[in-house]
Amino acid sequence: MVREGEKTDVKRSAWFGLWWLAQSTAACMGNTEGDAQDAARDVRGTPADSAVDVAADRFDGVDASAPVDVVTPLMDVTSVPDSAVLDSGVAVPDASSGTGVGVFVAQGHMGRITVSCDDGRTWVGNRSTDDAARCFTGGLDCDHNSVAGRGLAYGNGTFVATFGWGMPGVVKRSRDGLTWTDTLPGHTFADVAFGNGVFLANERTLQRSTDGSGWMRAGDTTARPWNVRTIDFINHGPRGRFLVSAESGADRDIVWSDDNGSTWRIAAARPPECGQYAKGFAYGNGVVILTSGQGHVCRSTDGGDRWTLVSVAPMRELSSPVWTGNEFFAWAGNQLHRSRDGAAWQSTALVPSSVSIGAVARSPSGTFVSVRGGWQTWYDQQRFYRSTDGINWEVLPNTSFVGSHPINWIEYGTAPAGTVCPAR
Repeated sequence: MVREGEKTDVKRSAWFGLWWLAQSTAACMGNTEGDAQDAARDVRGTPADSAVDVAADRFDGVDASAPVDVVTPLMDVTSVPDSAVLDSGVAVPDASSGTGVGVFVAQGHMGRITVSCDDGRTWVGNRSTDDAARCFTGGLDCDHNSVAGRGLAYGNGTFVATFGWGMPGVVKRSRDGLTWTDTLPGHTFADVAFGNGVFLANERTLQRSTDGSGWMRAGDTTARPWNVRTIDFINHGPRGRFLVSAESGADRDIVWSDDNGSTWRIAAARPPECGQYAKGFAYGNGVVILTSGQGHVCRSTDGGDRWTLVSVAPMRELSSPVWTGNEFFAWAGNQLHRSRDGAAWQSTALVPSSVSIGAVARSPSGTFVSVRGGWQTWYDQQRFYRSTDGINWEVLPNTSFVGSHPINWIEYGTAPAGTVCPAR
């Protein structure tokens, strides 16, 4: 067993050989869509196809036959009921009962984490591996390194974040969003999701955990493209369902699992555009949608097995979608696109017009928070937003947050009350 913080010489040599080869190939050949476009896509939440990406994913694929890095033993879980108690027996804090605090956690590049515990009005606890670094300046490619922010999820009273793309990174867990523990090193995951009592970390052969601490292999996605892109859980069917999109060049797939990732099935019917530049899934009223950075939405009424294509904002980058309880919301810059059924969409301009939505999340009480989207909108150009309707946005004063590395993901959860986030 390879323990946390350790690497065998064989594994290290294999990785750096693959990484060097990928870097050389990328330098000679370039990406099919152009380096600048790939960089812009990567930083906004979807790892773009490149030789480095393929090498990273195939490294994980080769490593799938080796002993897995398991921090604590974990039983095989193909059916884990939702629970209000962690494996340790500690009750999950509940903001409505006064035992916890509702928090938004934002994750970004360079290992960045920041937290809001006052409903998105201020952001505290900002941290990264190097606050002085400047992404995409002086040759620093923040999309492809061991601390690239690649996914964030909340469940069972725990936040789980995955870092690393193009080089092996680490999975971290936290109860409060402020103090984090490394739990699974040596992988390059594309997103992480929680549902039906388990976390699934998204790579070709997924990793599964009930608490974000002990991890074990789940099943191979069986997708035809090698690179997985995004994962979400939807409340479809008696036990819910995990969905994964995969894309390598023009090859795409959507796959689904009803047994917590042990086995996967490829969608039976899918237009070729479905899975292109995937931003995220959302589910409501018996419909699941998948938004695209190319401005279209794919829609399914059977839990993701058969899909249809809907044009929403042609050639504009849609955000990850949000289900409000009544409607799907997806933003493209300063426009909100909304739909009750995922088929018919209406567009509304945001107020003020200067707002451009990037990573976004919604609390159960209806508060939306977001960070400014676009290219080179970080550091002194970074902005945080807050809204109660998704249309009218408050631009937070610069004193309410630390302008720093790009933010890729935001998640809402409940944390134990503490000094930084006291009970309210």
